[in-house]
Amino acid sequence: MAISIKTPEDIEKMRVAGRLAAEVLEMIEPYVKPGVSTGEAFSR
Repeated sequence: MAISIKTPEDIEKMRVAGRLAAEVLEMIEPYVKPGVSTGEAFSR
């Protein structure tokens, strides 16, 4: 597998995606509990 060199634009897109993922995880945190399925958590 070759290593791909990232451009500054690629890195910025990765930062944006990371921030978005972090925001989503913070938003769903109250609904994530042991024993609760994905379907149950997001049908509320």
